Amino acid sequence: MPDVSVTLSSRQLRRVELALAAPKRPLTLALEGVTVATGDTLVLHDAEGTDVAAVVAESVEIVPPRAAGTAQIGTGEAPPLPGLARVTGPVSPRRPLGHRDGGALRVGPETARVPRATLVTGTVPGPDDAGWAGRTAPVVVRDTGDPRALATAIARVTEGGRRAVVLPDAGDGPGAAADAARALVADEIDVWETPTPVPPGRAILLTGLSGSGKSTISKLLVERLATADPRTVSLLDGDEVRLILSAGLGFSRDDRMLNVRRIGWVAALVASHGGIAVCAPIAPYEAMRWEMRERVEEVGRFLLVHISTPVEVCEARDRKGLYARARAGQIPEFTGISDPYEVPADADLTIDASVVAPDEAVDAILARLAEIDA
Repeated sequence: MPDVSVTLSSRQLRRVELALAAPKRPLTLALEGVTVATGDTLVLHDAEGTDVAAVVAESVEIVPPRAAGTAQIGTGEAPPLPGLARVTGPVSPRRPLGHRDGGALRVGPETARVPRATLVTGTVPGPDDAGWAGRTAPVVVRDTGDPRALATAIARVTEGGRRAVVLPDAGDGPGAAADAARALVADEIDVWETPTPVPPGRAILLTGLSGSGKSTISKLLVERLATADPRTVSLLDGDEVRLILSAGLGFSRDDRMLNVRRIGWVAALVASHGGIAVCAPIAPYEAMRWEMRERVEEVGRFLLVHISTPVEVCEARDRKGLYARARAGQIPEFTGISDPYEVPADADLTIDASVVAPDEAVDAILARLAEIDA
């Protein structure tokens, strides 16, 4: 049976690194859009395509995608979706992980254990902070995927004459970080709880069928944000992106994935600089939306809005005749007709634009955005 190839997100790569640092620790990955069975070998690649590790699937559990926090605006219930595959098994390195921020300080199998260490849960305080009094043990800082924050944390630890140890963090919370620090760094971990400021950047993804109203709502949303929010707002409309950023791509599943991956990369870049990206591609597959959420949440907050206008309404609105051509077989792989649209199970907001006016839809999005900003 051939190996299963998996490209890791930044967060997943840190999870792999953490598992490789403790050879007896099994690795668990939640994978979207991957067909895997017990006994399969998964070859794990980083974003550059380097095969960094392999994991043998000792157990495979199908779990439903997260749906917490979903709000319904309009009518209708979303149908159930296939879940994620949660794969667990032993992991082994295939080659070095390559450049990693704070490389010489990162925890690994060769890290010498110490009797005691301090784990800083959030922002590392400056060297003059009173909380440093009496702390002479090595200081464990969490790498959460922000190179600038990690560099600042290491500098603040070393400025005070203490040794920094970098612990890759996959977003499982301070408790999991403390457990990993005990397993890899020290017998006794002193947990120093410090605040973690919420990054200001945001990305809002409006997903739905062609003709659902995404473009109308997104353009109005950008106008409203430009007058009500001090952050810079950028619009990444699906049709406009395809003219330049994704010129030459078709509509196969792979090309659609690449198109939305590019949009997600730009959105995360905007968010990393404290701006707001409003994205309005069709984004029909759960895997691509999940990947965009993972990428953006490395640097800011992500809001997924499902514009759930029924296909019959979208078809009636179609002035270009695309639906008619798709039903006649003239357009292959047309979402909603000859290619599936996977209804989001983890939407933060669902709006049926056949019963909700654009202004009201924008009001609902802004209210939900205010909730996640609170």
